[in-house]
Amino acid sequence: MASTNDYDVHLGFWTNWSHGKIQGATVTLTRQNGNLLIAFLAIFIGMVGKSFWRLGCFMLHRHFSSSNAQDGLHHQRQVILRNSDTAQDGAWRLLMSMLAWRSGARARRPILRLLPIIVIAFAISAAFGVASVFSSNVTNEALNQVLLKGSRCSAIDQNKGSVYNMLTRLLPYHAEKATKFLNYGMQCYTNESQTDGCNKYIKPRLNLYSTRGIACPFGDSICKSDNDNLMMDTGFMDSLEDLGINTVAKDRFQLRMVHMCAPLKTEGYTEDYNDTEYGAVKRYKYGGVRSIRANLNFTHEVHVNNAYLPGENDGSDSTNIPRLDYQIGQVSHYAIQNESDRPTLNRFSPIPALHLADADLHMAFLSAPEIRFAAPVKDPWFSAQTGASALHNIDNKNQKFDSYVQDEPASVMACTYQVQYCNPNLPEDERCEPLRGLNDPRRKGRLQKIFPEDSHFATISWANGLWNSGIYTMSGTLGYIGVSALRARYSLSYGYSGPLPDNQWQLEAEHWVKAELASIQDSFVQAANGFPEELNDFRDPPASNDTVAQNMCVNQKIVSTRFSSFNVLGLSLILTLGIIITILDIGLEPFVAWCQRRKYRSHCRDSEDDLHDDEDKVPHPLYGAIEWSQNNMLQLQRLAHEEAGYGEWSKCDRDVPVTEPGQLIARLHLANAEHPMLERRKETPEPRWDEVVGPMKPWGIRRSDTGMETLVEDGEVEKEGKTIDMEENPLPGSLGVHAIGEREGGREHEVQGQARDTSGDEQKTGDWRALR
Repeated sequence: MASTNDYDVHLGFWTNWSHGKIQGATVTLTRQNGNLLIAFLAIFIGMVGKSFWRLGCFMLHRHFSSSNAQDGLHHQRQVILRNSDTAQDGAWRLLMSMLAWRSGARARRPILRLLPIIVIAFAISAAFGVASVFSSNVTNEALNQVLLKGSRCSAIDQNKGSVYNMLTRLLPYHAEKATKFLNYGMQCYTNESQTDGCNKYIKPRLNLYSTRGIACPFGDSICKSDNDNLMMDTGFMDSLEDLGINTVAKDRFQLRMVHMCAPLKTEGYTEDYNDTEYGAVKRYKYGGVRSIRANLNFTHEVHVNNAYLPGENDGSDSTNIPRLDYQIGQVSHYAIQNESDRPTLNRFSPIPALHLADADLHMAFLSAPEIRFAAPVKDPWFSAQTGASALHNIDNKNQKFDSYVQDEPASVMACTYQVQYCNPNLPEDERCEPLRGLNDPRRKGRLQKIFPEDSHFATISWANGLWNSGIYTMSGTLGYIGVSALRARYSLSYGYSGPLPDNQWQLEAEHWVKAELASIQDSFVQAANGFPEELNDFRDPPASNDTVAQNMCVNQKIVSTRFSSFNVLGLSLILTLGIIITILDIGLEPFVAWCQRRKYRSHCRDSEDDLHDDEDKVPHPLYGAIEWSQNNMLQLQRLAHEEAGYGEWSKCDRDVPVTEPGQLIARLHLANAEHPMLERRKETPEPRWDEVVGPMKPWGIRRSDTGMETLVEDGEVEKEGKTIDMEENPLPGSLGVHAIGEREGGREHEVQGQARDTSGDEQKTGDWRALR
């Protein structure tokens, strides 16, 4: 069982038919490129989240926009919505604004006006943050399905190579694979949801349903128990979902395997024989075995008491004699109607009680020569209830241990094996063939009926040939690795075995079937990927004109962590929606502004007189668009500096206003550090009223309501008891006007500001009318 590093994987686009044509569209990349794509998606989703927030800000800004006089909180909210680039930034600034305006009741309902937007901002930030994290779910490292290239696709034909190569290359290869399948079965065919090393095939394990307490599957009451036997049924394994054969629905098939096992009686089926060369043996007669040397009338034989044991007085012990171990033998028989049709298929002919017309037979013979068990074993196959001599502690002869040995030289277990194909596209009562043996020649005719399409039948024929040659049946596994296939050996040490459960034989049978299922999972994968180069002599690739087999070779799925497969539909949705949101963020505001300006100009041409009549009653139709533009931080900066008298600005309706070349703008005036202001531009110094008028004319008086000196409006003033006519004022008219316009202190700034506001309103009125 090769690691996924040894597989040649298809890179690029393909269709995973488990999810259909649309949802199954997949692209496979190397792990490095896949990681780059995942990182890009995370960054891209973050950018989309920013654009989504900006879209929301634009809509909220336009919703709240009003040409009526509003409080400071309203304008701060508008500025924050216009200039916050991310949802986190907007939420934080709005929160600070809410807390600032909440204290001292400076604004009306600040919490109600700002808190909903803050919640929305945090929700958007959290949603896109989570989406960015989970963007990696477009691929699944643990269940990352990839498609094999199938460039070296082939089956194995052991008859193609030489006998020497078969003995030195092919059989050792099978022995290694059988060991790996047994280990895979122990590790992965458990009740645990996921274990390391089990995510190579499409399914970590195939289903296996064990039923205990069934009737004896054989005749003549040959079973040790009539109603305590074992059935193992895989249920229907789907070619796509369970075996990873990536075909469209019309070419799918289902496969089912059923095993029934039982320990057999030995009484009446054995004979003692004294071999002139080997001594006393016991022969088990469940049928004859044919070979090139002779036709034997027995099935299996074991030597009686042939194990070497440490002597009582020779000083030897279990540490310096050959390790005592189990022995196991196997035979098999494939059910066919006419044995002469395939004379080389079966060398074993079972007795009538074991011969079944519709099931294969696998038999296992277990011996435990002189193995000592710590407690009586009641299991019918491992049965060891015969007391043996006591065992001594190696360091203290006075310490003794009871032990037990196997009741018979060998015990026998037999299992039936049946296979069934089904067409899931047919009605339930028509879709399946009967349960039959693995190589039953009757199968072909029935399969042609339930798979009437030529391509579908060719698919089944190719698959049947692949796993027939690739499956490791019970007898095959026992033949390749012998006693290494026994779970009971894990309790055996120095020829001494710990206690065994009463159903140990059932655990062993399930262990072998699990390895068999693992071999089925691997058979299609191994065929698609190709066998090792040292087995090239045995390769049997599909014919160049066999398009069905060629198609099967390039449509085998496995799971690999060396590659990343992405769902194309998921990627497309992420990228498409993200691009749409980004385009809306970039283009919606200028498009809406352009539409409004175009509509406004058209309306102005049609209703010029009405506009003159309503200019003081109807809000400016472009107020929302212009406010969005002017709330930009650079435009706000321009407004502040322009109000301070600095710069001759242009591009005032764009995103970035600019001054004339070489112009300098205001700096901060920090006379009051707690209330910094922009430094105002200084005009030509003008004389103050006190300096110009005071010394020259006595009719200047100080008004308490303005805090400044002004002129008497009735034309005369009394000074020191004398009346003075205002016409005697020798001050030049222009200088007098300047002096009258002079202000002092904070009042000067207030009046000037009011004047600017007035001129600004006039400017605005002129601006929107000028757009005509």
